Amino acid sequence: MRTTSWDRVLLAAAVALPLIGCAQRAAAPPGAGGSGAIAKLATATGAPAGQAVLTAVPDGVEIVVNVQGLTPGQHGFHIHANGKCEPSSDAAGKTVAFGAAGGHFDPEGTGRHGHPDHGVRHAGDAPNLMADAQGRATLRYVSPKVTLAPGPNSIMGRALVVHADPDDYQTNPAGNSGGRVLCGVIQPARLDAVVGSIGPERHLVR
Repeated sequence: MRTTSWDRVLLAAAVALPLIGCAQRAAAPPGAGGSGAIAKLATATGAPAGQAVLTAVPDGVEIVVNVQGLTPGQHGFHIHANGKCEPSSDAAGKTVAFGAAGGHFDPEGTGRHGHPDHGVRHAGDAPNLMADAQGRATLRYVSPKVTLAPGPNSIMGRALVVHADPDDYQTNPAGNSGGRVLCGVIQPARLDAVVGSIGPERHLVR
């Protein structure tokens, strides 16, 4: 069959269009589409105290925490329902630091606090942080019940909270983990612009 110049133009266009589409997808910045986020944690007085870098992974969301200024020992660490770090008042009228963050993120409505390895628990439950003698703590944890993408289990725009005491992984609603000492709101971020992550040799503390 004879090929005309117009046929060759159409063939070239058909080949080029998929390549253009691939180039556009490749040019999307890291963190686009809900794949990356950061929470900058601070004390109740607003002093910077570290950060958490969050990355979408096949099993959920990897959370890498680097914080400072804690008392040595274990500290409860949770994802809270509201993306607010302002104080609020409890039922008795007492001011609660970071009280506006609300309770633990619980999209399934379990009403049950527990160990992060348990099946039925708040989606916002996470391992304790372990602070060293200088008050620094690091943690790498994959949370399987949450996502950064839009949807009912999304934690984008919610808050991360560090508590004064260890989480006992049993007591409702917050594991008897004491007052709230650090808070940060989860915000979208380009992960190639985030510094301060920890290496793969650091694992979760239980």
